[in-house]
Amino acid sequence: MQDLKNSVRNDPYLKFLGISLDELEKGRAVCSLTVTEDMMNFLNFTHGGLVFSLADAAFSAASNSDHSPSCALDVSGSFLKSAKPGDRLTAEARLIHTTKRTGVYRMDVFNNGELMATFNGTVFRRV
Repeated sequence: MQDLKNSVRNDPYLKFLGISLDELEKGRAVCSLTVTEDMMNFLNFTHGGLVFSLADAAFSAASNSDHSPSCALDVSGSFLKSAKPGDRLTAEARLIHTTKRTGVYRMDVFNNGELMATFNGTVFRRV
């Protein structure tokens, strides 16, 4: 598990976005970031790609914590609210169902504890 933690913490894209890995256990991960001015879109909402990237970071860590390598097949979700610069966003990904070949995860993104987006993702597990 320590190798996975190190890999996630050293991911160049996550470092670029300021995403940290806060918790990791089998089938579950929590990642977070602080929103900056540069993360807002032209409508002055938090960029959806940022919110998705945070959820995806937790999804990747969680899905590879119980079976590596696991690769995303599908993700869908809903954006419920926005955030503003200075807000702390946290994404929690957790295993919902697994088989030998696939895993289904739920990723919830919170803005200072309030649900702002939710996603469901499926991974393929290489045996």
